[in-house]
Amino acid sequence: MITTEILNVNGNAVQGVLIKAPGGEGHPNMIVLACKKGYIMCGYLNQEAAANFGDAACVIGGSSFDDILANPVKAVLPEAEKLGIKIGMTGAEVCDILNK
Repeated sequence: MITTEILNVNGNAVQGVLIKAPGGEGHPNMIVLACKKGYIMCGYLNQEAAANFGDAACVIGGSSFDDILANPVKAVLPEAEKLGIKIGMTGAEVCDILNK
């Protein structure tokens, strides 16, 4: 099952995409929150590929959009780091930076 939703994060639109347990029962959900300048991805997705494309992205774990917005950044790709994103920031804080 795929869920898409426009989230309101501090007055800015963020496109959320959630694929429920793509590997089957017991697997984590695959989640992306897309902003104007980049995105937040779950650990399910390939950081190396995103970095090779020059994407401004970071990794945050969670099983729902709310989790991703509340949880801390676990990894930051170089282009996102250039924008000021740091490990430990919340997903909501990242969205603010990526929507400027």
